[in-house]
Amino acid sequence: MNNYQIKKDHLTSTWSGGTTTELYIYPENSNYKNGDFLFRISSATVEIEESAFTPLPGVERILMVLDGQMKLEHENQHTKVLKPLDTDQFQGEWTTLSKGKCTDFNLMCKSGTKGKVRGYNVSENTETKLDMDGKMNFIFLYKGSIEMNGARLCDGDLLILEAPYLNTTLKAIQKSKFAMVNIAE
Repeated sequence: MNNYQIKKDHLTSTWSGGTTTELYIYPENSNYKNGDFLFRISSATVEIEESAFTPLPGVERILMVLDGQMKLEHENQHTKVLKPLDTDQFQGEWTTLSKGKCTDFNLMCKSGTKGKVRGYNVSENTETKLDMDGKMNFIFLYKGSIEMNGARLCDGDLLILEAPYLNTTLKAIQKSKFAMVNIAE
């Protein structure tokens, strides 16, 4: 595994219902507020019982709960209750209301960019086989300690792989919870 980096420092800001942490944005010189990104990976805390999502026209969203529980109500679309590692995919222009306090993980894609999000809860001293089939792949370690081909991640680290890595073995040093993102195009 040659082409990787581990990002440890992330930009955290507050919003009306908690905090949001930008883990990665592409292109790297783009800005979320300007909307000039192709994809953005973030995590947020929701510390109020009910909140409305900011409308994001042209953005495809995948949201996964890491801790807690959230009910997403997409007006005239669908409603879904998310428990830890459950995901929901929806359009940014939908009127969306969330109920429940949680920590979540988000992937936002624009301009034809496509991605997948999968969550994992692994026990201490176990190995997990992963197929990271995207052009870019990410592992966000929410809690725990994991190792993959010599790269060691701790709480809050983001592993960035700029090529596909198929049939890769990840070892959990401690009980760990992480999200994997594969960006296809």
